[in-house]
Amino acid sequence: MHRIFILIWLFCTFGLPLCASGTGKLDAAMLKQAEIPRNCKIIDGKYATDLQTQILDEHYDLYKSLLPPLSEKQAQSFKCGKQKGTIFYYEYSSQAHRGEAERGIRRLLWGEDHSTPDHPEQIEHVENVLIVVSFEKVPELLLATIRAKLQRVMNPT
Repeated sequence: MHRIFILIWLFCTFGLPLCASGTGKLDAAMLKQAEIPRNCKIIDGKYATDLQTQILDEHYDLYKSLLPPLSEKQAQSFKCGKQKGTIFYYEYSSQAHRGEAERGIRRLLWGEDHSTPDHPEQIEHVENVLIVVSFEKVPELLLATIRAKLQRVMNPT
């Protein structure tokens, strides 16, 4: 009987958190405190650059006919210098679903295949994770930090 309690305790302590956290790729892609550039700091709230990005984040299910389902999503907001922005992280069940989502999200956010002055979001990806960096003018050091992290912790595609 004592062994059963120990096994249950071990499972609840170590097994459940691993199961609940998905693949861990989303957490691995997110910036940790020590990785954030000096001129940036983490802030509360979400600061989408435009309405399309805000709707994508808040009402992803509106696009279920256009985009594959999400496995998980997260967001991190920053104040870099005088501007505020948010990095939106989207995880999909496979690289194929991420690719399909990226094609749809590019059209949805930009109206074409690349960012524009009116729609300056940057889109990055690695494996099955898609990242939308939403700032009026994406801070170069922050973008370089994100790209370096993706290359370091995952196999970029």
